[in-house]
Amino acid sequence: MDKALVLASFGSADDSIREKTFDKLAEELGKIFTDFAISQAFTSNFLIKKLSRRGIFFATPAEKISQLRAEGFKKIFLLPTHLTPGEEFDNKIKICEAPDVKIIPPLMSEPLDEKILVTILNCFKKNDDEDLILIGHGSPHRHNPVYENLQSLAGEKIHIGVIEENDTPNFSDVVKRLKISRAKKFLLAPLLFNGGVHVAQDIAGEKNSWLTKLSALGYQVRVIRDGLGTFKKFRELYIKKLEAI
Repeated sequence: MDKALVLASFGSADDSIREKTFDKLAEELGKIFTDFAISQAFTSNFLIKKLSRRGIFFATPAEKISQLRAEGFKKIFLLPTHLTPGEEFDNKIKICEAPDVKIIPPLMSEPLDEKILVTILNCFKKNDDEDLILIGHGSPHRHNPVYENLQSLAGEKIHIGVIEENDTPNFSDVVKRLKISRAKKFLLAPLLFNGGVHVAQDIAGEKNSWLTKLSALGYQVRVIRDGLGTFKKFRELYIKKLEAI
């Protein structure tokens, strides 16, 4: 075996979240791509250090590639679970590209595939009397048009926003859409591979979260806390992307 596949994620310190998202996808990839050595890497140095203190060891993508080369692997594929080609992808994953390393583009790269939106909607099924609000990460430093382009595909009953207030579409932008829609009930869901701390604090936390702010405006809000990687039908998108390559 001289081919390797590295699943690269931002990471999570929560064992249960890793198990049902990153680990589950790695397991499914291993069952299908049997001629590849499957491994994982994290792009968050903070999480790598935090886990190492607990005896759980991950490498960064660059470190993992160096390890695989030293072990004799001749072709390495790097598959990100980062949904968009943003800062984290550029600074931690794209820089690893080399003659022996192929970078798989993030799922929500341009041009956007409408099948991805359909799959997301099948994961987060709203009731007939609800609008759906999907919340991605966003960036404080570099605007990413993917979220706005996704909104253009989504229709009037679906509202795309980002956590980062300095990016768009932020909370204020989404509220403007909600007023136009005249809906009173909403399903709030993470447009993230794993929910983790962003769901616990930014989306559904007790203080200054999207849930508390929407509730204060008089809206009825139902929350889904699981990230997209929890859903098998969403993980299958990564498998299909690799099969096509």
